[in-house]
Amino acid sequence: MQGKIIKAQKELYYVDIGNKIYMSKARGNFRKKGIKPLVGDDVIIDIQDEDKAYITEILERKNLIKRPNISNVDQMLVFVTINDPPLNLYNLDKYLAMCEYENMDVVIILSKKDLSPSEKVQNIKDIYENIGYIIVSLDNYNDFPQEKIKEILKNKTSAVSGASGVGKSTFLNNLVEKELEIGEISEKLKRGKNTTRHTEIFAIEENTFIFDTPGFDNFDFDFLEDENNLKYTFREMSNSKCKFNNCNHINEPNCQVKGKVEIGQIAKSRYNNYLMMFNELKNRRGNKW
Repeated sequence: MQGKIIKAQKELYYVDIGNKIYMSKARGNFRKKGIKPLVGDDVIIDIQDEDKAYITEILERKNLIKRPNISNVDQMLVFVTINDPPLNLYNLDKYLAMCEYENMDVVIILSKKDLSPSEKVQNIKDIYENIGYIIVSLDNYNDFPQEKIKEILKNKTSAVSGASGVGKSTFLNNLVEKELEIGEISEKLKRGKNTTRHTEIFAIEENTFIFDTPGFDNFDFDFLEDENNLKYTFREMSNSKCKFNNCNHINEPNCQVKGKVEIGQIAKSRYNNYLMMFNELKNRRGNKW
């Protein structure tokens, strides 16, 4: 029987087969092969009794994301805030690079706009809308644009992601018929207490699903091995016409990207974050040997 894993808690997986949900465990052969079922996986189950089953096969994945651990995602909603908690553009750009590498659509959700100076909100919009990203600004407690959000989500499997305390649970409470636990913001760290402890899929409407995932504060570059491929994950650099075809946009002469940075056509924050990521990848690769 084929179904989809919609929730995971430790070694227990909830598999939806359309008209019934089975609490399932993975067969031991997955562990031997170093394979772990993920929320979002399409699987084959062997039904044991009325409510229990074993997962016997994981069907081919469209994609796999390690932070958070999910699979078969069409679209990522990346949540950020300006002030509460403070915006980390490096983490945002790193996450966008991962989404580009996995060929996922991205929508940036700028949450808690009522707590942010309007000029800072506009600055973020200018940087990311100019390179083709959709940005939706939210005041989570007033004028929630439900119809606009549902149109963005329609006929896709989307995932919410972002640091703890950026408003993901409040957002989901406006969309799904289930009250999700919302924690307080730590005044010391300006980060949310991580109330989402497991990953789960909710149905918004027919053929429209959304993942709720635990928050994170940073993540590793485990999706990319070679720093020379990083440039292809930055939209504003991917089609550049530099003197050298393999230009990394760092020390090479007649580099179109560096020229665009100098005249303001490419945001300095994005370029500086690119340089930091490039060096992070280069150093990590060097430390392997």
